[in-house]
Amino acid sequence: MNYDSFLTPLFFRKLQQLKIHTRRAASGQNQGAHSSLRRGHGLEFADFVPYAPGMDFRHIDWNALARTDRLFVRQFREERDLNVVVLLDTSASMNYPPSASDHNKLEFAKGITLALAYIALADGDTVRVIDLARVRGKKGMSPAYRNPKSLSRIVQFLKDAEPAQEVDISTAIRHAIAGQKLPGKCFLVSDFLYEEEKQIEVLDILRGKSFDVAAVRILSPEELSLAGVGSQSAVRDIETGEELEIGITPGLVKEYKRVLADHLASLERYCARNRVEYILLSSDESLESAVLKKLPAVGILH
Repeated sequence: MNYDSFLTPLFFRKLQQLKIHTRRAASGQNQGAHSSLRRGHGLEFADFVPYAPGMDFRHIDWNALARTDRLFVRQFREERDLNVVVLLDTSASMNYPPSASDHNKLEFAKGITLALAYIALADGDTVRVIDLARVRGKKGMSPAYRNPKSLSRIVQFLKDAEPAQEVDISTAIRHAIAGQKLPGKCFLVSDFLYEEEKQIEVLDILRGKSFDVAAVRILSPEELSLAGVGSQSAVRDIETGEELEIGITPGLVKEYKRVLADHLASLERYCARNRVEYILLSSDESLESAVLKKLPAVGILH
């Protein structure tokens, strides 16, 4: 991807106005912008508690004293940073179409990943990006970054992320989150072109780690509608390399769209039942529109 084409000062200023939405209280180790369950000196009121010697008298609620003739202290929720993990699917199926870099799924996914990372960094969150094809090696998992100045390192990390031939997605995800000690927000950026049982398995793994999960599904326009496919076509399995000559008839196109609709609907239903945020994006759309409009529209950003 030509990162210079969208890494502009104007785009960054727009990203700075967004925040990552999470349904759960933040539990980071540093001060941040997300409400936590900890009681401290934040800005969000939490509760009244009876005053006891040693408490900060500055938090005594004098109105409550006037009403009840008893001393109460106001407590506030501390604002903590959010632990953000972005899992990038770099399996071979993401490298499609291989000859069209302008809407290659993996390159588009890298752009989404980079934008999510910057939004988190700009908000004071902790971010880690994981290349699922290389997760077993030292180079497959980025350090945990907190400073927006780290963006150049994430850019380089993503440039080094190349598609693998085959990836056992569930094994890779288990390995990726094995050392995650804090819950937080987890984005899985993938085409989800694996069996329905595997889709459920990988998302259950993440939910089992108490992550607030967002599934960002990316498909190419050819996959969504068989756009540009002629009446005769050589179909190649991008992961195994196996080729098959088939005739593309109207009936076959109709059946393909039916199977695809069922495949898309199964994941969407699972996400709706289990409070997993979900969005389907086409790799030929504007990255700016996807990040600034579509992700906020479904509540992944706000």
